[in-house]
Amino acid sequence: MFKETLSSILNVEVYAIIGFFIFFTFFILVSIQAFRMKKEEVDQISHMPLEDSVSGEWKTKNENWSE
Repeated sequence: MFKETLSSILNVEVYAIIGFFIFFTFFILVSIQAFRMKKEEVDQISHMPLEDSVSGEWKTKNENWSE
């Protein structure tokens, strides 16, 4: 059923290529952001799930996130 449906769509392979490029671009951008993070920020974020409250420095630095 799916084979007949997909084969009836003209240039269906273009959708797979576009989807791959969107995924690949997103993956690269997230990887670049992760590698550019400062060590202190990574340590603070890694401890957040274990703490009851967020430190004041993090809260004031990124207070717009909660809004």
